Amino acid sequence: MLGVAGFCLAARPADAASIDVTANITTSQTWTSNNDYVLTKVIYVTGGATLTIEPGTVIRGEGESAPGAHDPGTLVITRGSKLIAPGTAQAPIVFTDLLDDNVRGHAGTFPYDSPENALGLTGQWGGVILLGRTYVANNTLGAPNAAREVQIEGLDPAGGLGLYGNGGNDDDDSGTLSYISIRYGGFNLSANNEINGLTLGGVGRQTDIDYIEVFNPKDDGVEAFGGTVNIKHILVANGGDDGLDYDEGYRGKVQFFAVLQGTPGADKSDKGGEWDGGNNPDGSQPFGLPTLYNLTFVGLGQKTTYTNKLQNTAMIFRDNAGGRAYNSFFADFGGAPICIEGGSTLPTSSLTSGERAITPYVIDPNFQPGPASDFQLELKSDTFWCFGNGGVVPTGDATASGCDAGKVHYDNGLFSNASLNNQYQDCVAALPIRALGRTSSGVASTPDPLTSIDPRPVAGGVLTTTAQTPPNDGFFEPAPYKGAFSPTTNWAAGWTNAAKLGYVAQCSPSALFSVPEESTDIAFGGPLGTDPTRLTWNAPPSSAGPLFYDLLRSSSASSFASATCVETDDTDTSANDAALPSQGAAFYYLVRAGNACGEGSLGAGSNGVPRSGSTCP
Repeated sequence: MLGVAGFCLAARPADAASIDVTANITTSQTWTSNNDYVLTKVIYVTGGATLTIEPGTVIRGEGESAPGAHDPGTLVITRGSKLIAPGTAQAPIVFTDLLDDNVRGHAGTFPYDSPENALGLTGQWGGVILLGRTYVANNTLGAPNAAREVQIEGLDPAGGLGLYGNGGNDDDDSGTLSYISIRYGGFNLSANNEINGLTLGGVGRQTDIDYIEVFNPKDDGVEAFGGTVNIKHILVANGGDDGLDYDEGYRGKVQFFAVLQGTPGADKSDKGGEWDGGNNPDGSQPFGLPTLYNLTFVGLGQKTTYTNKLQNTAMIFRDNAGGRAYNSFFADFGGAPICIEGGSTLPTSSLTSGERAITPYVIDPNFQPGPASDFQLELKSDTFWCFGNGGVVPTGDATASGCDAGKVHYDNGLFSNASLNNQYQDCVAALPIRALGRTSSGVASTPDPLTSIDPRPVAGGVLTTTAQTPPNDGFFEPAPYKGAFSPTTNWAAGWTNAAKLGYVAQCSPSALFSVPEESTDIAFGGPLGTDPTRLTWNAPPSSAGPLFYDLLRSSSASSFASATCVETDDTDTSANDAALPSQGAAFYYLVRAGNACGEGSLGAGSNGVPRSGSTCP
């Protein structure tokens, strides 16, 4: 009750006018950053309208108008309409509750001021829902049906406004979302019928979704019902259920997706990924076969007494779901690394996830665009660290291991098949990321919440290299490491609520990146080529705070491991080196930028592997 009283006494900054949104949006309009827009109920953008939201705009949602009214403030983009919301790292767009004052550069006051205090806030309003016209695997056992449509979960039917599907257009476009923070939302209409942080119903691949935070949602962080939408740079923190949930034949692409589990309010995170296939029945088509690269999923930890610890699994494949997950890092879950559901008597029965794990993925331009892989359910080049069941892949009736009851589960050779190149490390092994801190919950049956993390790989550790190369297909980025974060850059710093609360490590409130990117255009000659011993270079294209530089010199073009530090922590973008190589030899130079966050990147070699170099004193 003290927490509720403190919450009620909070007041948001009075630097924006408040505009109540009380009716559906039927014509295109723009919301501007000098206003707060309050969703007083479920608001539908419909009739082909486009809602444009300026960077830095704050949108707030009310709770139910009365118990049982089923009308929490929620934004729904209906089929054929669009949301254009191009936030920036400097001015993210924020969807939050009525009293959150940690916006527009303000420091939050209680309970919006720390991870521990904010942990009690969830389900304060609805969420953000996008609906499209792709194929949906629901009641389509014989073949994909372009006319199939479904009512989105979490909402009462509203004259067809909540429907998705019915178009068969995998290239459907619901708009552009970037640098958006969705906080403290979620709503349970009924059991298994909830509004998530970000819900994607039949959304197509022409929709752009990049740099999204979902903080303290009551249900799942992101859930995709069918569709082909591709998503990148997603942070889900303290979800009340699963981090990434897909169902009804989702076939999109995912890269750089981080799930940090927690215990918001009275809820508790469940699976890192709950991955379902078809619905009504499981074998409905098209099959759910997404491609996922560079995931970081961190579970509820190893406290021995918390309730249903073994149910806290990193991933569960069921209901005929497939999916391919590569170059990923899964850590600190109370249960098993994976559950692959088979049939009631056989682990690879027809139209089960077990069958997907033994069936090749063959490119089909219509429903399986690629890349091809050995199996429709496949995990390669992934690292698993510290699981409550010791990293055992459950088989048979694995109910006691946290898998679904009444099913026979399948081991796809996750750790036993050397060609998959997966790795399990016991809890006694060194933490592969830079930091992970928990605070005591004070209750034996409740997990100790994660309250600080630096998710970047430890330099030189097991996450810094991989043999699995992402496809060069225009969506996936070269990322020669495991997990959602590179060894040097924390893309969640600066703009997310998690970073502003100190939950995800960053250097300062103004830091947009944890460390600088690569310095560029190093050259000899000084200004106008007048000084042959002077090197010059350009600052990194993106930086945070005052920069300093190390200049490294090596006699080898391929190795800077024992390079000479010509200059250390200098503040300008030039340096003199009068040394000369021996006759017939050459010198090679690299510049490493640094700031208060640490030393930045030396770039990557032609093979895509990040360079390493001497540490300068």
